Amino acid sequence: MSSRTDRTARERALYSRLRGLLNEPGVLRGTLVEMRRRCGTRTCGCQREPARRHRSLYLGLRLNGKSRMIYIPPAWEGRVRQWTARYAQLREVLEQLSQAYLTRLGRRRE
Repeated sequence: MSSRTDRTARERALYSRLRGLLNEPGVLRGTLVEMRRRCGTRTCGCQREPARRHRSLYLGLRLNGKSRMIYIPPAWEGRVRQWTARYAQLREVLEQLSQAYLTRLGRRRE
């Protein structure tokens, strides 16, 4: 088992960032998709003006090999945006760690 001192300063910083992200609640894979649609009310302004169409937010993702769109209520928008952003940050940190270890492997350093 390797000790902390075997890691470079950059690797230690990446692990620290990873732990910080994992300590925050909520991680969600997917893409937020905003849709604007017309409602069924004939007298509503959305029927005449495209700019007044009703906004709805969905989370797009693949589950069990199938594409899904999950409706996100307005009250949940902020927290779902945080969760998807955290997932993207985690992926980025993991990619940077992977690159660091790939570099180490290229130099054959223990």
